[in-house]
Amino acid sequence: MRRALVMTLLHTSPRHVDVFERLFARLAAEEAAREEADGGTDLPGIRLSHVVREDLLRRAIASGVLPEDTFERAARILHEATASSDGVLCTCSTLGPAADEAARRAAKPVLRVDRPMAALAAQTGRSIAVLATIKCTLAPTCELIEQEVAAIADRADVAPVLVDGAWDALEAGDTARANALVADNIRLAQRAGANVIVLAQASMAEALDQVSDVTVPVLTSPASGLAAAVAALRAQA
Repeated sequence: MRRALVMTLLHTSPRHVDVFERLFARLAAEEAAREEADGGTDLPGIRLSHVVREDLLRRAIASGVLPEDTFERAARILHEATASSDGVLCTCSTLGPAADEAARRAAKPVLRVDRPMAALAAQTGRSIAVLATIKCTLAPTCELIEQEVAAIADRADVAPVLVDGAWDALEAGDTARANALVADNIRLAQRAGANVIVLAQASMAEALDQVSDVTVPVLTSPASGLAAAVAALRAQA
């Protein structure tokens, strides 16, 4: 019997372990439904392993940017994780550049969760609002979207928006207030003329439940990023 593939996920919050486990279970159920006629019953041959390093994000928050030593530490952690797994997914957008660096060093897939979201944003809109609850996430996400826009030889206005107070609310355990602040800023971005809105952090995805009145696309990273990582592992197996 062929061994199961292992995907390691690097998180900067323990909250994301359950989030990605639930998403993986949903992927498995969808795969089973698609393959039922062929006898498939599960997402074959992949299991998740989780590493949580809150310290990496806290260093970036304290600096307002991703410090060089934290960048290198994160890249090393991601690269080293490939020794015990078949691929690695970085679920923290702030650490995205470190994931890109680790990918250059590694022989196995090292992916950043926000790249599929960024690619879709580049394909979807010419006025892109990028919302984040912490300053250090804005630059990496905006730069990634600009790279994806350039890759399709197009042009777009990419506008960073810091959602004041949402991170503090989340850290205090007030998820409802954090989500409400994100939702309010989504509406403001639409009124300001954005034709696609990007939620830069995985932790912001819950706010989608509160913006059914918003008519422009609002993109999040967890589901699309995980699906892309699963596809990458299956492709190289």
